[in-house]
Amino acid sequence: MAKLTLLALTIATLLALASAHKTIITTTIEDDDTFDTANPSSKKQFCMQHLQSQQLRQCQNYLQQPDQTPFEHQQQTLQQCCQQLQNVDQQCHCKAIKQVFSEVHKQVQQQQQGPFGSMQIQKLKQKAENLQNQCNLQTRKQCRIKTMMQCQQQLQGREFNRCQRYVEKQTGSGYLRSVVSNPEDREQCCQELRNVEVECQCEAMKEVMRQGMQKEGMQEMGMIRRVVEDLKNQFVKDTHIRDGHPVRPEPDEKPGPASPTKARS
Repeated sequence: MAKLTLLALTIATLLALASAHKTIITTTIEDDDTFDTANPSSKKQFCMQHLQSQQLRQCQNYLQQPDQTPFEHQQQTLQQCCQQLQNVDQQCHCKAIKQVFSEVHKQVQQQQQGPFGSMQIQKLKQKAENLQNQCNLQTRKQCRIKTMMQCQQQLQGREFNRCQRYVEKQTGSGYLRSVVSNPEDREQCCQELRNVEVECQCEAMKEVMRQGMQKEGMQEMGMIRRVVEDLKNQFVKDTHIRDGHPVRPEPDEKPGPASPTKARS
């Protein structure tokens, strides 16, 4: 009888532990969903402004290091990168990693072509995603970076109505062209592009141009290309983004020599 009682107590204890473990896991997942869906536009705007003041050059250096780099040097650069990421607000860690990846990704695309280039980008993507664990970042969700193909699939069929309205006015003539100077139209288009994930903003601009050509006709291709190029330049000016990728000034970038001034007599 005593053995049966002990066995019953053991089973009850195990069931209680299993139930508690399940409750903990469920709560974590629910908290994660709440964190990601609460005021997403407000969070995106906060991170965009927050990252403009952060320095992530060492993380770019780490991602750009070739495999032949000595292990000690790799670890040193990784440590410096982690220190920079630790200075970023917790809710912006993933966006910071994506931002670094986007900048380096563009440089790799310019240097590499063909299958080798694709392999290089895939390795770069994996290296960037590993930063979350290597730097022990306290994020509630695994940071996944979309590839160019994934961005294209995500943006396929997505209408950029504000940008198309802006492009239509820019490629018009007469009165229609004269109302383009309204800065609100351009700002609304830029805001529409900012709502796209940072690693997909380059593809978003390409999609705007593609939709413009589809609507206005291939004969307007040159005009539309110039409009989108001007839009990109304004996007750079307004949001500190170069070619669709956020950048910020680094502290080690010294200003140019000052203009000589005459001494007062």
